Amino acid sequence: MTDTGTTPIAQWRVDVDDYVAVLEVSRDCGLAVVGSLGGEAALIDTDDGSATALCRHEMGVLSAAWSADSSRVAVGGQDGCVRIYDAAGAAQGVVAASAWVTALAWSPTAPVFAIGAGRHLVITDQDGTILHDFDDQPSTVTAVAWSADGTRVGATAYGGIGWHDVIGKRAGRRRRFDWKGSLLSLAMSPDGAWACAGAQDATVHLWKLWSGNDLAMSGYPSKIERLGFRHDSRWLAVACLGEITVWDFGGKGPAGTVPASASGHENHIEDLAWDPSGKSVATGGGEGRTIVWAAPTRAGEDLSPVTALESGAATSRLRWVSEDSLLVGRADGGLVKLAV
Repeated sequence: MTDTGTTPIAQWRVDVDDYVAVLEVSRDCGLAVVGSLGGEAALIDTDDGSATALCRHEMGVLSAAWSADSSRVAVGGQDGCVRIYDAAGAAQGVVAASAWVTALAWSPTAPVFAIGAGRHLVITDQDGTILHDFDDQPSTVTAVAWSADGTRVGATAYGGIGWHDVIGKRAGRRRRFDWKGSLLSLAMSPDGAWACAGAQDATVHLWKLWSGNDLAMSGYPSKIERLGFRHDSRWLAVACLGEITVWDFGGKGPAGTVPASASGHENHIEDLAWDPSGKSVATGGGEGRTIVWAAPTRAGEDLSPVTALESGAATSRLRWVSEDSLLVGRADGGLVKLAV
């Protein structure tokens, strides 16, 4: 990788007791929730790094999600417990799940959220009252995501994705998009047109919503665990081993196109995140390198690094808090705010 000639500046650092497994930022970017594999959870003021401790999940924190209005945050763990807090860290409710809480997602339009735990997809209100329990998932739920209008929840598992109606006259109904394999990650395009899932069989599988028409993007050397859309739905970033590829969803979609790409990591990319303006995408690697890439302008181009930071600890999670400030979680328990 060519030298970018710039070095990000650390503005503050806080530490948790173990590997940073969960990092989510509120919609207004004023707060972050961080959780460790050791079980510690905390709310962080993204301006100054001040922390408010939350209840421990003794077997480790696995998931977290913020409400659309930034007033609530839900945190789930291996203890099968989901705890709900307000923005000051005060407890608002608890949901006892049936298994490890592998996925959480808050509705974009209503004060309700979805829980993936074992073979259950559970919908609760903002205080933890259960509204729906779709307890017949085909296998362990790996990811959940809401439709753009907030009426449906998608849950991935081995065998495909199930869409569940949770609001309106169709509440309780479901539809399946089958896929013969294990789906590991899920991203909805913000415009509501596409559902994209990373698969164990080294493909990215796409469904054109709500027609059910699908296609797969193959040729990857390993499973796909990290992917994410830019805010305008134009580009989908995908991480596989040490490479990032970015697919063009403009026009009729990515079918028949070649992605923009780059290889700047010597180890697995552990996380990726688009900046709020969409001008760049950040990747964090297991070798400790965090790289900010300029967004592509056309399909097939080589991505250019804007800046990079080396660390002795693996980067585990990344989230932007402004178009020039990035939170970096690390395997040594450190959480750092960088000016980039």
